[in-house]
Amino acid sequence: MFGYFKLMYPAPISEPISSRDSNAYLLETLRFSGLNLRNDFGVGRKIWRVFSFTYNMLILPISFPINYTIHLAEFPPDLLLQSLQLCLNTWCFALKFFTLVIYMPRLELANKHFDEMDAYCVKPEEKRKVRDMVAAITRLYLIFVVVYVLYATSTLLDGLFHDRVPYNTYYPMVNWRVDRTQLYIQSFLEYFTVGYAIFVATATDSYPVIYVAALRSHILLLKDRIVNLGEASNDSATDPQSTFKSLVDCIKAHRTMLNFCDAIQPIISGTIFAQFIICGSILGIVMINMVLFADQSTRFGIVTYVMAVLLQTFPLCFYCNAIVDDCNELADALFHSSWWMQDKRYQRTALQFLQKLQQPMTFTAMNIFNINLATNINVAKFAFTVYAIASGMNLDQKLQIQDTQ
Repeated sequence: MFGYFKLMYPAPISEPISSRDSNAYLLETLRFSGLNLRNDFGVGRKIWRVFSFTYNMLILPISFPINYTIHLAEFPPDLLLQSLQLCLNTWCFALKFFTLVIYMPRLELANKHFDEMDAYCVKPEEKRKVRDMVAAITRLYLIFVVVYVLYATSTLLDGLFHDRVPYNTYYPMVNWRVDRTQLYIQSFLEYFTVGYAIFVATATDSYPVIYVAALRSHILLLKDRIVNLGEASNDSATDPQSTFKSLVDCIKAHRTMLNFCDAIQPIISGTIFAQFIICGSILGIVMINMVLFADQSTRFGIVTYVMAVLLQTFPLCFYCNAIVDDCNELADALFHSSWWMQDKRYQRTALQFLQKLQQPMTFTAMNIFNINLATNINVAKFAFTVYAIASGMNLDQKLQIQDTQ
């Protein structure tokens, strides 16, 4: 499917590489899921799109509640908690997938802004940094793929080891509790159908951090250009017109970054808000299951699931936090540049630019709270609160008593 594994490694200057290549794998995954990114879908792909959209946004989310309604009395505590955590994540996945279906043009708009940012990277060292950024972000996306596939596979093996299905979704014509043949049939059906959704989730969960990480790289490049404004070592420093043009280019690049934030913010806002709310509940359920019910073999699958859940929030919060710090450093870099040695026109423009730089680029979740590490820590605290409530209610004893009746 992917013919771009060379993107994992920094390309030479002679090869045409742009910032939009950092999300090439991600967009190819979304295209595989049925999103028509290139307007080249034929009849076969349109049929696949209908199936993919129906399964990801309707069938999979409701299969868990249907299964609880029919077979709730047959769920042991550990299996119920394991299914419940996946159910919550599936609902959030359906919301993310629907959001990307609606806002897909904004991702292409963000890529166009990347092309505009690349136009200001004219020096060889800047082009090398763009290539390093593409390689680093490509490897970051592949980390998502490896962790998610590891979770899907480990859950399948754990289910077969304990004579149960891995995800406990509902299939009307199959009941794994009847005999081992139906157990194997439903296990592998779930592995390939839910596994498909998990593969698509690598894109729906990683797109915020992929785009935000690329933005941060361009902010750092802008900071380097601002630091070099008007320096004596710069060949254009002796030419007031060239120096002023360099300042204007920095202003235009910053304006492009703000436009990029405006393009990507509506997509991230709603999905990450839902992710924060659900992530705390999921981690709380995971802690209850791991500490009170799960055995040693099941805990490996739980650990890989925790890694997948943390990947959905922590990297994005880290990069958003770093961008705020980098924006503050942009203002400091301009203030400490040689603007005071230039003519009046340059000084007035630099002061106006300095005032604009004092407003950092921030991403918010539904305009309620900022996306940063402090918010991520509060989500973790909420998970501990869920576990503390369950532990205080002696939930393990109550569920085990009900299971034996």
